[in-house]
Amino acid sequence: MSAFFKVSGLGVRIGDAAILRNIHLEFREGEVTALLGHNGSGKSTLLKILARQMSPSCGDVSVLGTSFHHTGAREFARTVGYLPQHPPGTDGLTVQELVALGRYPWRGPLGRYNDEDHRLIDQAITDTGLDRFRHRSVDTLSGGERQRAWIAMLLAQQTRCLLLDEPISALDVKHQVETLRLVHRLAEQRELTVVVVLHDVDLAARFCDRLVALKTGELVADGRPREIMDAAMLESIYGVSMGVMERAPGQWVSYVH
Repeated sequence: MSAFFKVSGLGVRIGDAAILRNIHLEFREGEVTALLGHNGSGKSTLLKILARQMSPSCGDVSVLGTSFHHTGAREFARTVGYLPQHPPGTDGLTVQELVALGRYPWRGPLGRYNDEDHRLIDQAITDTGLDRFRHRSVDTLSGGERQRAWIAMLLAQQTRCLLLDEPISALDVKHQVETLRLVHRLAEQRELTVVVVLHDVDLAARFCDRLVALKTGELVADGRPREIMDAAMLESIYGVSMGVMERAPGQWVSYVH
């Protein structure tokens, strides 16, 4: 698989604090990658750099072989979709209206939507299981349903990559699993590159192809779930003594001693 993002010598400083230090990473096309680490490890900062919501202090990031410095904002928005941890208010928008905003990078503020736009909007709503909610106000939906509506908007955007910052942090266990199962299914069906910030390492290992861990701004682990779900490896990431059991193939349970 070729690189969707390539991060070279990345560093981020805020005042005297080094948030990220000398990060070298590639995120490959069609792969679902979880960013892991304790609070303050730099994972959300790295995601914001990939989303062009922040600028690095040093180093370079490229998308599909082209440096961010040479990628226009509109072209980037057509390629990469970003869902922050706390999405903006929807101000009474219906699901269909919110999802339709995903066509904005293609049509602009005054563009008229054509049949293809409406087909993509309908397809995104169907793919996320929101058909029966399409005329409901997003504000009236449950947390899990709201997350699906935002993901549908990114799908309507026809991006090739989804960047999701803690998309399950405010959800109960049932909706956490449903959301990650949806993301994994969509990534397979649409051949999407996904980078997702997660706190639950067990769910990350179950639903992601690759786990990347940061600790105090540095890269400390990068591998397949089977490689990362190891007691010594988890202890090095989280700084506490941990154990791991594989209760079924591809389903691990980690615990603190």
